[in-house]
Amino acid sequence: MMKCLRFMSVLVCLLLVSGCGSSAAVVEPPEETPEEDPRPQVIGARTLEDGRKVGGSAKGKIGEEMVSVFFSFTVNRAEFAREFEENKPERSYIYLITEVTVKSVLDKSLPMWADDFPIQWGDGNNDYAYPLEKISNSQMDAEYRLNEGDSVTKNLIYEVPEPDGEREYTITYLEYYEDDVEGNMFYVSFSLSAEGM
Repeated sequence: MMKCLRFMSVLVCLLLVSGCGSSAAVVEPPEETPEEDPRPQVIGARTLEDGRKVGGSAKGKIGEEMVSVFFSFTVNRAEFAREFEENKPERSYIYLITEVTVKSVLDKSLPMWADDFPIQWGDGNNDYAYPLEKISNSQMDAEYRLNEGDSVTKNLIYEVPEPDGEREYTITYLEYYEDDVEGNMFYVSFSLSAEGM
């Protein structure tokens, strides 16, 4: 009788161990997590009753795609120039030439303006500029249409005070709706120096 009880105890232990072993052998695949979007994201926005997000901001740098509700844009490069196609800036000023790519994200045509992208370089009331009027085919048109699937890569040229040393510049874009509601603000910042030119 004692031998039988011992045998039953050993059998139960073996069953328990083998049961644990088999369940431990089952490996669940890890949950798939979506890849993190590398593009700068809007933070601090609030949602209106109609679903629009307003009051937020996204900050990026050269080469990063900024995505608004209307279009995406990327500042591909930025450089100073003392003249551009035989044109020269005002005294004590310098040209800041940026190449910008604008891409459609809507399924309809959208009116666009070069003035959508002013540049800032300080805290003063006059520390900003809008792109210059078109003097070259390489420049973005003052006004154009961005159709579904379109991508436009053109220069925006600004006339800015020549800096002493390195200075930080920020190209901005503010979402603006037809009913005068302001959406989110996008900032692309970079530093440039005119030394050695």
